[in-house]
Amino acid sequence: IFFAYSVGTGALPALGSYNKFNHNCYRDAIITCIVNTLTCLTAGVLVFAILGHMAHINNMPIESVVRSGPGLVFLTYPELVLSLPASFFWAAIFFVMLLVLGVDSEFCNVEAVVTGFIDMWPELLRPHRKKFAVFVCVMSFALGIPMCTQGGVYVFQLMDFYSASGMPLLWICFWETVALSWVFGAARFREAIKEMTGIRPPYIFYLCWRFFAPAVMFGVFIFYLVSYSPVKYGDYEYPYWAQMVGIGLSCASMVWVPLYAVYYLLTQKGSLADRVRAGLTPLVDSSDLVKEDKVAKSINSLDTVVTEAEDNIKY
Repeated sequence: IFFAYSVGTGALPALGSYNKFNHNCYRDAIITCIVNTLTCLTAGVLVFAILGHMAHINNMPIESVVRSGPGLVFLTYPELVLSLPASFFWAAIFFVMLLVLGVDSEFCNVEAVVTGFIDMWPELLRPHRKKFAVFVCVMSFALGIPMCTQGGVYVFQLMDFYSASGMPLLWICFWETVALSWVFGAARFREAIKEMTGIRPPYIFYLCWRFFAPAVMFGVFIFYLVSYSPVKYGDYEYPYWAQMVGIGLSCASMVWVPLYAVYYLLTQKGSLADRVRAGLTPLVDSSDLVKEDKVAKSINSLDTVVTEAEDNIKY
């Protein structure tokens, strides 16, 4: 789910930041979910059909055919392509598809990194946006070169297991959901979408943002920790130091959430309770005030007011 929808990678906020205020993002989200889900289902059917066909023509159990990770793309699929009529044509189409798919995926990843840095230091980087984008692409290319060496697949497997999936994404997405639904306020978020699009999302969205999604992600995260087993590539077991490097890669993404919370508490003024309260109180624009003014409202009181107002309209 996280990979298919690019959740937690920063790509969606980066691309969405270019929309106009009244753009119907609610409609786009529904369309994206439907199309992406149907695409994933189609791809899954094709993958298992291909694996079953390979097992059938080789008279082997499917467990002997399945290869996870890059082996599925670069070993299993080419074997199938070679067995088709006009195999050279299908091989060319297949690898062109991989090239286009990789380039297309990198658009979102690069945009997320570039937009994040430019929004952080706009005066320094915005005038040189194109140069900075080229710099990010060159650095990404250079960092990917070790994975193309003879032992590069072991580096790839280590990074794929620890830094690009599993714990880091679950951790980041959990706190993003908590910040959105409990700090900013799920009811406030529904009203913000209504103000932008004219459509208030159904109440089930409120329940998902506030209760279901955090509970599911927290449960999956705990289950992942309990059932954790070190990474392997085939029958090869990584040494202890490599596992520690992998865990360090995971922590490099996860540690910034508590570190920034500590940094915020240390740099704000007032008592500890005041600093915690200020950090958990969102600042929102109010249409009744001057544009430059900000108003902070209690999370629970606003949720109650919005819910009561919605109930009064219905009944």
